[in-house]
Amino acid sequence: MKNRKALNFDLSTNELKKHFNSTAEAYSQIKIFMIENGFEHRQYSGYISKEPMNEREITKLVRKLNKQLSWLSTCVLNFDVTDIGEQHDLTHLLTGKKSKIAEFEISNESNEAKKTNRIRKHR
Repeated sequence: MKNRKALNFDLSTNELKKHFNSTAEAYSQIKIFMIENGFEHRQYSGYISKEPMNEREITKLVRKLNKQLSWLSTCVLNFDVTDIGEQHDLTHLLTGKKSKIAEFEISNESNEAKKTNRIRKHR
C-alpha cells in the first residue's frame, strides 16, 4: 500500500567532523538529495514525501541516498521511516489564525455535533 512517508534521522556530529569542515554541509547535501527526489524539508532532520510511496520505492530511495552520499553510512545513528496517515494542521490553535482547512474542520465538527444532538433528542 502506498502512503506518504516521513523520514527522520540523527547523525553523529563527531563522525561528521571527520568528513566535513562544517556539519551544515552534510545536512545541505542530504537536503538537496531529498528535494530532488520528491520530498519537502519539514524540520531539522525531517522530510516528508510529496507523493505516496510503497516499501519498495522507499527502500530503493534510501539505498540511492547511501550510494550517492558515501559518508552517510559512517555518520548515521538512526534513520526512521513512518507512514503518514491523516494529517491535520492545528497551527490555528496556537496562532488564532484560521486556515481554510481549519475552518472546514471546525464547520464539520459543528455540523456533526448538531446531528448528534438531533439524534439524541429524538430518542
